[in-house]
Amino acid sequence: MCPKLFSPMSNRKSKMSDVSSGRRKKRKLAPKAPKGPSDSPKAMMLNSSLLLLEVPADTNTSLPVWDAVRSLKVGVTWTVKPYGISINLTPLPVKQGDITASCERENTSSVAETSSLQLQIQNTSCVLLTFSHSCLPTPPHTNQPNQSLVNPISVSLPLLITHSPPGYQPGTIATIKPPPAIQPPTSVSGDLDVEPKKPDLLSFHTKVSPDVRICDNFLLGACDAGVKCKMHHTPYPFHWQLWSIKTHQWIDLSPRAQVLLERSYCCAEQSDVTLIDKEKYHVLDFETMELDDLLEYDAVRRLTNSESVEINPHFPSKSKIYWCEGMNYKEYSAVTFMSEKELKCSFSIDKHKYKVDFTSMTQTRISTGFQRQICCRPAYRSPESMYPYLKFVFWIFPFPSVASFVDPLQEFSSWYPPVWLQGSEEDYLLVDVPAGTQASRSIKKFFHENLPETKVDIISIQQIQNLLHWDKYQRLWPYYLENCNTKSQGPLERHLFHGTTKVASESICLHGFDPRVAGLNGHSHGFGSYFATNALMSHEYTEANEYDEVGCMFLAKVLVGRVCLGKHNYRRPPNAKVSLYDACVDNKQNPLMFIVFDSCQCYPYYLIKYKKLSEEINILD
Repeated sequence: MCPKLFSPMSNRKSKMSDVSSGRRKKRKLAPKAPKGPSDSPKAMMLNSSLLLLEVPADTNTSLPVWDAVRSLKVGVTWTVKPYGISINLTPLPVKQGDITASCERENTSSVAETSSLQLQIQNTSCVLLTFSHSCLPTPPHTNQPNQSLVNPISVSLPLLITHSPPGYQPGTIATIKPPPAIQPPTSVSGDLDVEPKKPDLLSFHTKVSPDVRICDNFLLGACDAGVKCKMHHTPYPFHWQLWSIKTHQWIDLSPRAQVLLERSYCCAEQSDVTLIDKEKYHVLDFETMELDDLLEYDAVRRLTNSESVEINPHFPSKSKIYWCEGMNYKEYSAVTFMSEKELKCSFSIDKHKYKVDFTSMTQTRISTGFQRQICCRPAYRSPESMYPYLKFVFWIFPFPSVASFVDPLQEFSSWYPPVWLQGSEEDYLLVDVPAGTQASRSIKKFFHENLPETKVDIISIQQIQNLLHWDKYQRLWPYYLENCNTKSQGPLERHLFHGTTKVASESICLHGFDPRVAGLNGHSHGFGSYFATNALMSHEYTEANEYDEVGCMFLAKVLVGRVCLGKHNYRRPPNAKVSLYDACVDNKQNPLMFIVFDSCQCYPYYLIKYKKLSEEINILD
């Protein structure tokens, strides 16, 4: 399935579901004209520098942007044209010291408040926002006064607003000091205003006994026993240790090595890994859990938490069973026979009966006696996927801000994505997406659906802010909405992948996708820009097929519109009944590739850099 369609630019009320499913309603070209003065929201020029706006009573104030407005953390941008003015309110995280805000109770009429505000800001360019009662949260069973405009807020521009002080109530006047000029950086590494406190290492401990599991209450931040707890206290629900011959103690791997080793072990196709300890190398066999060199360490163990969803409903330990076919391992689609206490069990698939022996790790077809090797590995749980339930995830990832909760793969109401930095004069910006944010989680989830974390490691995710090409892409929407019949076609827009080289990625960030240079990697369905529905297909066209090589892959927005089956000699889509088709596909019933021939149809939304997981892990890194 594919992402939903965008609703109208001026009235996007319904939220888009996950990028992998759902359909969106067809959006209109423009809102209908108001029937009369009573139906139109009020807009008045109080003086040459003060504009009064009313928020319409039927406005959906449950959208994320209104949460930022209520918490006084938005940015305001103006676009003035000869016959139109656009005012854009966008959630924008800023440092706490940039702006000061003070609120006082409203005790006078709206007219008196407006007059007083005019005196304060008569020499600046400002906007006065007023909210109708129906837009403001009110206690239940409370009668609302019969007034159309209440509670104006006047702010100077450019505007940046931080969180409101504790106890903020609707119906207050905010006096906001204009911040100094701020130039957005070309790279943003996080949303931290205050560095979160790292956990006390004394809170971690492990027991010698092999029959003890990791304390789920500790992982969830609910263990009161502390050092007296009889279970392991570790940062993650998995923990690797080596037994030192010299000290006769279990030695912990570094936090990064813990995650890398867990990811390698969760890959059924990986039989061993090399552990680097300073200048010494030790090969760990995952099947026997033994090291080849016993001079420094002579044992390895992996600790884990409970499998019970009652004890830990958020990230319990899970196992997966794989069967071997040639050189590849395939996961059983449905396994209902698993039980740790049983060494042998039987099951049926497609009328064939099988017997599984967990001692020899073999699967035998009872009718023929044919045997296959099987493999049992844990399901990988990344620290980011366990946010916000894992206690120490805040040690790893930045403290969340307003922008951290915005999902750029879902619908947004503004012309530009709400996570963009505003006000830059650069041709384009590459802005790092911090780990732990909603954007990072959504993109990684989509990327890893077919290219799992147990095989590749995402190095960075960068959002591409190219105003020229974004505007060109957005302006195509009216044409597609007017000419495409969404009832008979799939979604008009899709989030698709495009793998390329490092050199080509730099050109795409600046100039966008260019179908004129198509054909370098083949043109089986036409001379256009190729996009795949999953990252695994695009992976073949990157430079990440070798270890230590970094691959570059774009997550793009593509207006696919009406599609037809492509042919190798196409340089544009063929004719439909009325006009040309919009894109070509490799298969009309289940398309895996989309080919577009117009650069305005596609926008390089995010650049993902990644590499294959290394077979060598530094245990001290």
